[in-house]
Amino acid sequence: MSAPDSMQAVFADAVFHDAVEQSAIAISITDGNAHILYVNPAFCAITGYAPGEVVGKRQSLLSYKSTPRSVYQKMWQALRAGQSWTGRLLNRRRDGSPYVAELTVTPLRSSVSREDEVRYLGMHWDATEEHRLAQQLGNHKQLIESVISVAPVAVALLDVDGKVVLDNPAYRRIVSDMRVAEPAHAVMDELRRSLGDDFGRALAHRRALLNHELCFDLGVSDPRWYSCSVTWFEERHTSPDAFYGDGCSDYMLLVMHDISASKRQQEALRIAAMRAMLSEGEFNQSLREALSGAIFQLQGPVNLIAAAASLQRRRAGGAAGGDALSRALADAQRAGEQAIATLQSAMPAEPEAPSGLVSLNEVLRDVLMLETESFLSAGVTVDWHPAHVLPSVQGNPTALRNLFRQLVANAVEAMNVRGWKERSLSVSTELIGQDVCVVVSDSGPGIPEALRLKVFEPFFSTKQTRSAGRGVGLSLAQEIVSRHRGMLKIDPEHTNGCCIRVSFPSMRQNAEGASGGSR
Repeated sequence: MSAPDSMQAVFADAVFHDAVEQSAIAISITDGNAHILYVNPAFCAITGYAPGEVVGKRQSLLSYKSTPRSVYQKMWQALRAGQSWTGRLLNRRRDGSPYVAELTVTPLRSSVSREDEVRYLGMHWDATEEHRLAQQLGNHKQLIESVISVAPVAVALLDVDGKVVLDNPAYRRIVSDMRVAEPAHAVMDELRRSLGDDFGRALAHRRALLNHELCFDLGVSDPRWYSCSVTWFEERHTSPDAFYGDGCSDYMLLVMHDISASKRQQEALRIAAMRAMLSEGEFNQSLREALSGAIFQLQGPVNLIAAAASLQRRRAGGAAGGDALSRALADAQRAGEQAIATLQSAMPAEPEAPSGLVSLNEVLRDVLMLETESFLSAGVTVDWHPAHVLPSVQGNPTALRNLFRQLVANAVEAMNVRGWKERSLSVSTELIGQDVCVVVSDSGPGIPEALRLKVFEPFFSTKQTRSAGRGVGLSLAQEIVSRHRGMLKIDPEHTNGCCIRVSFPSMRQNAEGASGGSR
């Protein structure tokens, strides 16, 4: 060997020795029978053994009792075949504590040693913390998947293209109930419709949308209500080229909580409260009608008595006290006026004036729900045709419910006669010009032309007996309409039943009128 080659070999040996000695990886060299020939300082730092305690000993002194024998068998099978082996073993330190070793063993054959002499280079590092974190991550993942699987709320994970990449059984049940390919798409469409521009801004800035209540009419059952929340999160890319970059993908998490039961309960309570309120209002209206009628009936005779008393006083020459007839007439007049005053004092207070914006579609929907039992008992089919876009009116919602409840009840009573076969009720809303119109028509016997004005008089009914009625006639319906600056009329051109049209000025018309007045 030449001098330069000799110097290079010496230098290489020195560099190799320094690299092994200063390496952070535990390095050991064993003979063919696994007796330790050399260990570096990192080996001693990890295992706790000094070089003198392990050199000459078998490598198995690091073995921990719980390591399966099959692991060592696979390792030696690879080594005897001249192949390297990489895997994890459970080792023990000098103090007996276990640690997870990430180990690579490579067979070494030296050009200066005998051909059958083999040594093994072992390199390992302490992977205990990495193993703990991996197991912890796996446990968390399994826990999350278990919770999501049994959660009563529906969960769906969507990518940026709107494709559902993960869901749970509750979500798949919604798929079956709603009979749509992806309920998530229906939810997003409904959120977009209900929130308008706010939805676009939330989507653009990845802002969460929490607890938005949406209703879906499934057509085959009661409407289903869901409280829907949308949140976003970023998934960091795992590819090597994203190691220093900001590569990530956005995902949207949709959570749907079925609140249909609580909504139905709330609706039942609302309907019960509304029914009680309407019954009280209807009773007061009936009482006002009865007292107004009684006052009207009394006022005529009292006026006649007053006129007779005045005539009798003139005949008697205006003498003080008058004759016996004058005194009797005067007493009768006072008694009549006192009776009228008593009836007037017992009159219930007038309903409050129209005070707010009212949607007639909502009012009529409530009325139809309240009258469902009467429809079923009378065998009446109902066609409900609300206008999709209908301006609000200025009004008292309770009074308006009483108005349309009375019109609907009158229609049902008109058809609920023995032998009457066709029993259908149609209720619709529409915007005609600047007026909001409601049309209530039935297939009953109708109202004769001669009675179309008389039906608005107090105490008048087309039936021979009013025992089956509610005691509230069209006169009070007309009164409610008048208080709301509306118009009620019977359509003279309608055949095969009765058609009543009610119209009110819309808020659009009121606003234009106010602006015109201000000018």
